[in-house]
Amino acid sequence: MAIEMIWRYKLPAIASVLFLSAGAATCAPYKVYVFLSETCPISRYYTLALKDLHAKYASDKLEFIGVFPNPLSTSHTIAAFKEKFSLPFPCIQDFDHTWVNRLRATITPEVVVVNPANSAVYRGRIDNAFARIGKRRRIITEQDLAAVLNILGEEKSPSFRQTQAIGCFITPLQKAK
Repeated sequence: MAIEMIWRYKLPAIASVLFLSAGAATCAPYKVYVFLSETCPISRYYTLALKDLHAKYASDKLEFIGVFPNPLSTSHTIAAFKEKFSLPFPCIQDFDHTWVNRLRATITPEVVVVNPANSAVYRGRIDNAFARIGKRRRIITEQDLAAVLNILGEEKSPSFRQTQAIGCFITPLQKAK
C-alpha cells in the first residue's frame, strides 16, 4: 500500500518539481502557467485560444505549461485531455497544490506569467470572453494574455497586472487533522 501511494502521489509531484525547476540553460526565461481542469467547461472552451497563443508566442524565451490542480486528475486523464484538445505544451499534475500555492491560482482556467526571477508579471484571465460563469460575450474586446505576451515579445519588462479569471474554482485541499 505504501509503495502504491508513493507511485500514485509522490513521484508525479517530484517529477513536476524537477521538470519545472530545471536549470535556466534548458528552460525558457518566461513561463506561462495555465491552470486547467478536465471537467471545467470554460477550460475546454479556451483550449483553441491557448493553442493559438502558443503557436504565436512560444519560443526559447517563453514556455507554456498546463497545470492540473484537481486531486482526482491522473496522468491518464491529463494525457487524454491534452490529446483530445491537441494541446502543444507540456501538462503536469498538481494534486498536492504545490503550484497552486506557489502561484496563488484560484480558478481554472487562470494564467500566471512569471519572469526569470520567478516573480509573477501577470495573473488572471486569457481574455474577456466571459462576463461571468454562464454568460459569454458575443465579442471579445480585451486580449489580456496576448497583450502581456506582446510586451514580452518586444523584450520590454511589464509591470505586474492582474485581472479576474472566470471559470471553475480550484477546491482547496483539506488539511489532515
